[in-house]
Amino acid sequence: MKNNVINSLTAGLFCLLLGCAHYQSKPLTEQAVQQQLETPTVQQLSIQAAQIKHPLLKPIPFNIQDGLSPDEAAILAVLRNPELRAIRDQHGIANAQLLQAGLLPDPKVSYSFSAPSGGTDLGTNNAFGIGLSWEATALIWRQNQITAAGKQQQGVDMQIAWQEWQIAQAAKLAVYQLIVYSNQQALLSEMALRLEDNRARLQEAAELGLVTELERVAAVSAKNLVDIRLLALKLQIKQQQQRLNRAMGLKPHEVVNLQQDIELVTAMNAPAYDALIHNVENRRLDLMALKRGYESQEERLHIAVMQQFPKISIGFDPARDNSNLYTMGFGVSMTLPIFDRNQGQIALDRATRQQLFDQYSSRLFQARADIAELLVTITLINKQIQSVHHAIPDLANLVKAYQSGIENGQVDVFNYYVAWNNLTDKKIDLLTLELQLVQAGIALEVASGLYHVATDFNEK
Repeated sequence: MKNNVINSLTAGLFCLLLGCAHYQSKPLTEQAVQQQLETPTVQQLSIQAAQIKHPLLKPIPFNIQDGLSPDEAAILAVLRNPELRAIRDQHGIANAQLLQAGLLPDPKVSYSFSAPSGGTDLGTNNAFGIGLSWEATALIWRQNQITAAGKQQQGVDMQIAWQEWQIAQAAKLAVYQLIVYSNQQALLSEMALRLEDNRARLQEAAELGLVTELERVAAVSAKNLVDIRLLALKLQIKQQQQRLNRAMGLKPHEVVNLQQDIELVTAMNAPAYDALIHNVENRRLDLMALKRGYESQEERLHIAVMQQFPKISIGFDPARDNSNLYTMGFGVSMTLPIFDRNQGQIALDRATRQQLFDQYSSRLFQARADIAELLVTITLINKQIQSVHHAIPDLANLVKAYQSGIENGQVDVFNYYVAWNNLTDKKIDLLTLELQLVQAGIALEVASGLYHVATDFNEK
């Protein structure tokens, strides 16, 4: 009889093991890593861009043969950014937690054996007992566990989408920054040529005694200052190109050409504050993620409260004693909630729920404050751009007047160059303001959870 029972248990365990997961190794090799980081072909990117699934980003025709646009950079960053791959793995972890939440506890099997070891063993047999028990109260909070894990999974997915949105907007902004820096570099290069010409003229005039040494030194100093600005700007362009490559998951040495017809916004008519904050909690992905996390924690607190009551297990205990008497027993066991009563877990879950509530409230307040501040910033930049726009024609007319004066011998070249450089500086200031307006517009998109929040965002 003993051998039969052991054989039955062995067969049962073997059958159960057949349904277990199998280990598969995944070595961390250089080849595997390089394959993961390999840049896909343009055709592969086009297919992925057309199939992208995101709450805010929509599929777009992807063609970087004519240069990279800001929207294409945003999509490419979502598709290729290495940091996002690790973040997306949280989805698999959340799925595993959801699976675990729906699983019931395994039943417990026990086996005991006793043989006579002394005294008279006449007419006696080896005794054995088999126990099978299961925690029945697990059914009570099973649905709550599934609900909590489901809310947590939704929150994780929304948090992933929020991170994707942040990186996409950063890549989009990087493209605009490169456009502005390139335009400013062209203006500064032109100014450097003018100042070099002016320096050479004054050097020649100084040698002839036509100008003072102070005037010659001032020309050299002006040229050096522009050279310093130009070098700093070139470094800024290289750094920004590296940031863009990093955001899009490209190699450091890869150079992506930008579209040549991308124009900067010169005025932005943003929606009103009330329109932007209306329903913002159901648009901003981070707020939605926090809300799902709070709802999940509500369920976990509910589970902790239910688990303060006794846990009940039921079981069956077939056995045979030494006198060859067979019995079939039924047992119920339960914990006595005297000392623990799950008080620590309840206190922890309640404090966690309050923390999530405060985080959600604080984030919502911050979102509304950011929107209000950005609207003020956009209004101010609009006025500054308008003021610079009005000043540029006057400076251009002054340059033309000086140019005519030089031709007539009425104005010296030095004043002409000063006016021309002032015009160039004003154009550089205008580009800086236009970039600030783009930055404020993208920040407003992030704060409000709306893509292309201004209807004329990409129009002159």
